[in-house]
Amino acid sequence: MGLAFLFLLAATSAMARPALVRGAHATLISSEPAANSRLTASPSRIRLVFSEPVEGHLARVTLVPASGQPLRLRADADPRDVNAVIAVIDSIAPGGYRVSWRVVSADGHPVDGTFTFTLADSALGTRGPQVAEPPVVEPDPGPQPAMEDDVWGPSLFGAPLIPAAFRGAGLGALMALAGLLFFRARAEPAIQAGDARVRRVLMTAAVAGPLLLTAHVVTWLINTSPDHTLDMAWMSAALGTSVGRIELSRTGLALLALWAWWIARRIWVAIVFSAAALAVSGATGHSAAMQPLLSVPAKSIHLLASGVWVGGLLCLVVRPANDTLSAFADDAMRVSTAALVAVIAIALSGVVQTLTFLPSVADVFTSPYGWLALAKTAGLLALVAFGAYHRQRVMPGVSGAHPAPHTVVLRTSVRRELVIMSIVILLGGLLAYVPPPGEGDMSTPASEPTS
Repeated sequence: MGLAFLFLLAATSAMARPALVRGAHATLISSEPAANSRLTASPSRIRLVFSEPVEGHLARVTLVPASGQPLRLRADADPRDVNAVIAVIDSIAPGGYRVSWRVVSADGHPVDGTFTFTLADSALGTRGPQVAEPPVVEPDPGPQPAMEDDVWGPSLFGAPLIPAAFRGAGLGALMALAGLLFFRARAEPAIQAGDARVRRVLMTAAVAGPLLLTAHVVTWLINTSPDHTLDMAWMSAALGTSVGRIELSRTGLALLALWAWWIARRIWVAIVFSAAALAVSGATGHSAAMQPLLSVPAKSIHLLASGVWVGGLLCLVVRPANDTLSAFADDAMRVSTAALVAVIAIALSGVVQTLTFLPSVADVFTSPYGWLALAKTAGLLALVAFGAYHRQRVMPGVSGAHPAPHTVVLRTSVRRELVIMSIVILLGGLLAYVPPPGEGDMSTPASEPTS
């Protein structure tokens, strides 16, 4: 009930507050030349200004004349504005033109769109008979996030499923490693020694983390590439951006966590590296572009608290074979207390992200992002229900005079809780790729007609 109240509070606050969000990923808010404009002199450049920072070095701008071959322009970031891209053009002949652009926004997602303009011959109005207007290229709907047919592999709501699955699974492995190591480090020395099963689970999580995150980097590169291929030029450019550097940092920290656990045998060093990888993840996705001073710390706390929760559940399921019932009861109480704190942190950080990403409560019910957020919230509420059941109904029996049957019930119920937790984590990976709803129609400037 407490978590439901917090989400209700977030929704109510979202209705009352001024909008903080401009739109879904980066949207084009102005251009030079302006959309549907009629020019009398050849422009020297095309300048695109977006609603949020973009990775200008990855921009692609193409000029398509009404007749003739498309011209790929030299596009790059505007050195004076992180929200803008400039493409230099040479002199062009009179006629109708379509500008086709594609950028990667600060959240790491590709966005594309088109607009048109006309270059008229200024001498036509002063000479002889009337001459037909230069042909105009048929306008397109305007700038928008890359649609499903422009997404590599299977997709849902325009989000690529393969990178999203790798992202969610990679973060889940990091959560499992950091959380389980945290509880293991705080246990008695005999429990720390563990048995083969505990070590296998830890090794699986330590190896899976960097492997899955590497797979995410590769599939992210393919998805953002304009032709969905992986070549050295694109890899070098994409990995040199702020998004690419954060992805590499997160994967590198996961590799260091594997080294610390497997080779160096330093459990607290492994905890620090795996927790750092989760914290760095707060600077990726939507939080990197939308109110980052607020949403990045909130997302980092969200992921770290989730790691404590996941690790605690694994701690109860993966126990040494010779573990005593009294030791299990003590750890179950510690896990229950830590999970309660984690739930509060997850709820509060989730509220902050809700306030940041959703302009109004109506968007929860009318947008794909809102639907997935509702599904994730439903899973979270189910997990809270599991926790309340364990704390109120099962834990007293585990600490009582006849703990054995209650211990079996708790282990079985926690396994089911882990299944739901896995689904919620994968939904989080997908949610990071689905664009939040925009604040009205921000695809074009209000002063310009829709192109």
